Formats: sequence, C-alpha cells, structure tokens
Amino acid sequence: MEKKKTGTKPVKSGSAAKDIYAMRKRKKRRKVLKQSIWLLLLAVTILVLYQRRDSWMPKLETIGVRHQSQQPVGPGSTDGNFPISIYGDKDYRLAEAGGKLLVLSDSYLYTYETDGSLASARQHTYGNAMLQTAGEYALVYENGGTRFRLDTTAKNRFEKTLSDPIVFGRVSENGLTALVTGSTSCACKMFVFNNKGQQLYERNCVERIADLAFHPDEGGCYAVRLEAENGVMKSVVNSYSFSSEESIWTSQPLDMLAISVYNTIEGDVFILGDTKCCYLDPLGTVKTTYTYPDALVRGVFSGNAAALLLGNDETRTKTVVILSGPSGSPAVRTYEKDVRDIGFVPEDEALLVQMRKEIETLSYQCNVMGTTPVEESYDGFLRIGRNLFLHNYDHINRLEYPAS
Repeated sequence: MEKKKTGTKPVKSGSAAKDIYAMRKRKKRRKVLKQSIWLLLLAVTILVLYQRRDSWMPKLETIGVRHQSQQPVGPGSTDGNFPISIYGDKDYRLAEAGGKLLVLSDSYLYTYETDGSLASARQHTYGNAMLQTAGEYALVYENGGTRFRLDTTAKNRFEKTLSDPIVFGRVSENGLTALVTGSTSCACKMFVFNNKGQQLYERNCVERIADLAFHPDEGGCYAVRLEAENGVMKSVVNSYSFSSEESIWTSQPLDMLAISVYNTIEGDVFILGDTKCCYLDPLGTVKTTYTYPDALVRGVFSGNAAALLLGNDETRTKTVVILSGPSGSPAVRTYEKDVRDIGFVPEDEALLVQMRKEIETLSYQCNVMGTTPVEESYDGFLRIGRNLFLHNYDHINRLEYPAS
C-alpha cells in the first residue's frame, strides 16, 4: 500500500512578510485618502450651495406661497405669475423695498419682482415676525422676542439678538435700524445700529416710546413718548441726536395718544393721533391741529400731506380727509360705500381710495380724477410704481392702474 507523501508549506521569509504588510498599509492609506478627498469635495459643494442659497432655494421653497395664473382683474391689469396664493398664514405682511414686493410669512421672507416671479426666499424662525422697510432695506424683528435682522432684496446684511424683548423697530433709507425694547431698569430702551450691524446709540428712557421717525439727515430721530397728566394720557415729542445724551428739544404735551410720527419734506413734524393730528415746526412748536369729527380708521402720510379715513357707525358712512400741509384747509369727501384702504400717489398729487369693487383716484382737493373697476373684493393694497398689489386673506393680485 502506497503511502501518501506529506509535504510542508514553505515558510515565508521575513522580508516577504514585511512587503505584504507594507502593501496592505499603502492600500489602507489610499482608501483613507480617497475618502478624505470625497469628504472635502462634499464639504466644498455644501459650502458653495449654502453661499448661493438665495439663487436656488426659491425653486424649492414653495410651501406657503405658490403661483397660479388668472385672468386680468380689471382694466390695465396683467396676469403674469399672479395671483400669488397664500396657504395657512392669514397674518402675512406686505411691503416694498428697492422697487420689489416683499411678503413676510410665518417662516419666510419672500422677494418678488413686480411681474410676480419669485426672486428669493429666506427662512426665519421668529415668532410674531414684523416687517418694516425703507429704501432698499427690510427690517424683520420678533415682536415680544429678542431677535432681529436687516435684509436687502439681494441678501441678508446681519442678524442680532438683544437682551430685552423688542417692542417695535424702524429702519431708514440708508439702513439705520432703531429698536425700542422693554427693560427692567427703566420704561424702555432705544438701540440704533448702522447697516453693518454696529451699534451707534443706546438710550434709557423714563417714559414709554410710542413711535419714532428718523431725522431727514438720519443723524437723530423724533420720538413720541406717552405720559399721564392729571390722570389724562398725553403725548410729548422729543428730538434726539445720535451723538448726544441730551434732547435737542421737547414739545409741549399734546392732547392725544400718538400713533405715528413722520418728518415732512419742509422740515416739520407730523403727528398722527387717536382723536386728532397736528404739524409741529422744526423746533417742536404746534403749527396746526385737526380734530377728527368721526373715529379714525386709518391714516397715511407722504411728503407733506396726510390722509385720514374716518368712520361713523351711526350714519354708516366713511369720510376721507386730505391735509396737504400745515397751511392748507382740509379737503373732505364722504362715502356711503365701504372704503377698504387709502394710499398716496405723490407724483400725481393724488390719493387712491379703495372700495369693494372699484378704486377711485382723488386730487388733493378731493375731486374725483378717475375710477378703476376691480372684479374681486380685496382688503387692501400696496402701491409700487404704477402697480397696485391687491391682497386679501388667501392671495395677492396685481392691478396696473392708468396714469392720471
């Protein structure tokens, strides 16, 4: 019987073992290097996409606002990308900045061209977000919260957090931002930042500020504060410089609760109150006062002119009053129709009066200059050039009204 020969495997030499170990180590290094390169490329791609997010996010961010086409809503109107439908956010806000339409929802700040095409969509996480605009700047702040941001139609400029809750904010045409906050040490505080986010001014106020407007040169502001005199609430206007703690001047107490303050093109100050309004001269002295015969519904101001929408529940009438300056007599027009909104067209020295199914154009003397029908009922409008952006609870439409 033949025996099988048993053989033994050759023993690898020490140098061969070292070569195999080195080869495995090189393979491992190449694998790690490849993975590192892919991770680096992925990181660079993510960074580039993030930096250019304003150009591609609008194509993805369609939740809450989307486009539909619709037939024109009236003479001279165009459909284009309108109406813009709103879903689940009845408290959205509209404003104009840099000739574009801004829509602030509960989670995004949208920028639209006037033809309705979406230019950008920037997310925010503010509760009870508010929007103020001037020039090309948009201030978004958290009413009752501590965060705010400054945007243009092109990009976000900065975002900051304050230590106290924000009461209200205002922005100037050059991007100055003023925030009034609550405080545990005084009635309120005022902070002013430039368009780069650098703080320029801080003031501790002993009375609550109701509103403020920047000086024409933006070197200071007019601030309206509320105070009690013999148990009656009155308003006092202070003129402040952002380079001094002392006030420039202080007005006498005004027998009204101030709602808004404006600077005029003639250097005066206009105060819109709850029961009356007035013009102050550049030193804070009252020039003229107008007492409302009916309840104030809405007030608007532009240049040197003010327009008031007043309502009388007993007679079921609405009255439009135009004050074309401190020296002019009030012009009055009464309507038995439901007036929804008013807005100036200063280049035409005209006022637009929106009713349920038409928009009337008035001269500053309250003479009717023209009427534009509207086929659908809207709550209000925003004017950008010759375009009126009509809005209600669930959509925004556009109407191009004819020149006077």
